[in-house]
Amino acid sequence: MLMASNPHELLFRPSRAGKNEDNDMRRQDIQLLASARQGDFEARYEVGRRYLLGVEGFPLHSDTGLGYLTHPSLEPSERAARTIADALPLHELVRRNLLPALVKSARAGSTAAQLKLGAWRALTSADPAEPMRWLDAAAAAGDTGARAAVHALRSRPSNAAAAVLGALKAAPGIDLARLVPQALDAAIRSNDAMEIARVLSGTLTANSPVTPELADAVCTALARLENDTEPRLSCENSAVESLLEDCVRRGNTTAELLLGRALSGVDTRGLPASLLTTGQNLRRGAALLLRAADAGLTAAWMVLYRIHADNRSSVSNPQMARLFLEKAALAGELCAQRRLGALILRSANTVHESEQGIHWLHQAARRQDALAAQLLGSLVLPVAGSDAEADAAIDAVRREDPWLACRLRTARDFGLTKLEAMSVDIVAGLRPWGLVVGPNPSIAQAKLAAPRAIPALRPQAFENLRRSVVFFEQSRQDGAPIEGDRRKRTHRLRYCLERSGIDESLFFAKVRSTVLNSLRQGPKWAFHAQQPLRMALAA
Repeated sequence: MLMASNPHELLFRPSRAGKNEDNDMRRQDIQLLASARQGDFEARYEVGRRYLLGVEGFPLHSDTGLGYLTHPSLEPSERAARTIADALPLHELVRRNLLPALVKSARAGSTAAQLKLGAWRALTSADPAEPMRWLDAAAAAGDTGARAAVHALRSRPSNAAAAVLGALKAAPGIDLARLVPQALDAAIRSNDAMEIARVLSGTLTANSPVTPELADAVCTALARLENDTEPRLSCENSAVESLLEDCVRRGNTTAELLLGRALSGVDTRGLPASLLTTGQNLRRGAALLLRAADAGLTAAWMVLYRIHADNRSSVSNPQMARLFLEKAALAGELCAQRRLGALILRSANTVHESEQGIHWLHQAARRQDALAAQLLGSLVLPVAGSDAEADAAIDAVRREDPWLACRLRTARDFGLTKLEAMSVDIVAGLRPWGLVVGPNPSIAQAKLAAPRAIPALRPQAFENLRRSVVFFEQSRQDGAPIEGDRRKRTHRLRYCLERSGIDESLFFAKVRSTVLNSLRQGPKWAFHAQQPLRMALAA
């Protein structure tokens, strides 16, 4: 068909036939078009109808026809709605947001509209009475497809979509290949997990034609169900697997993650692997997961870690497992950050290793991970008294000795012993996640003198530490009086506390040396924190 950039141009081309009748008809068409433009309701309807159908001297141009037929002046017109509903296939009505016209036409008694509306309601409504209402009406008018659909729906009321679609595969105006993806897209946009699962089950059991659009829609729907709902899918896993394979062949990374995880036998809360595949294939699953991870789907790194960390797995590899876990943590996966931190801390034998473990646990705790926060809390010794009492005491000390006040503040925030508080280099010990108490030269026993890494459990604790660091640095630059050695600081501490009547238990943790040493050694710490550690690693 010869098309013009403006469909109206076709109406003004000279007639090649040269007959007077044709020229008269052309003039009538032009006159009709002019009347429509001037606001004549009947002319507007007629022009719209002719453009929509491509009849009576007007070229087929759906957009132009709908522009006339959906004009606000024609909104109450059942005739315009019926013309639209009867002329356009169901998928076009859905795509163009013309379902109100379809409903109006069905109510007005259009058999074609009733059939289309019944099919759409079967796909999208949870109540089987909705499609039954319209299909019954169409069947009563003599439509054989509607009769078959009614019979199927009564036989399978629990799966209206499969029943109706199976009966209407050959019905005019109903293109399942285009319609089913639209229904899935509508369910996905609803963000209702139960609705997505219901529509997905219906479409998959209806044996809808496999198209790239359907495969992509199914993949998106499955991704939405991973963690939002318990499994409610009632379909053959072979059908799901074949659709995901189609997506994989076209480079869909989400499908690579879903299928790779399922082939690896890894379940999510909403999608057990058995719902997506007919069986496991660890090597193919790992290959798909690696492709998904390299493409930017960071969740795949965590799945790769799980299957390689399992010593029962055919792809078991502890070194690769650790690599995948680190990649997941670096990519921002919360579970990976918590797990990596716990694993490092559990085996830490040096303060550097402890720092690494605390770093990752701190990253997870900042994102409100309660298990990571619990593990961090096990590294901080408790201090007696209330914060209000301690704050008042620190304010009193600050007026006489601001350096000492900083040490008391740090001691309470980080659960330091008295010896640690008086010896720690606050400036050198600052870390992005807390404090490192360096080797204590005042203690002869090497194990007890070893450094200790301590996390900040509250943002305020870290802010207090940062302010103390700034104060100490500024004091050194300004040439302010030096604090003196540990002996002098301890002497001033005793003097200030006695003078003010302050109990030192407000600031210093009192524990046995064995307990303190367990916080420096990962295996010993793991023994005392085995319950929260087990929970952190299992989650």
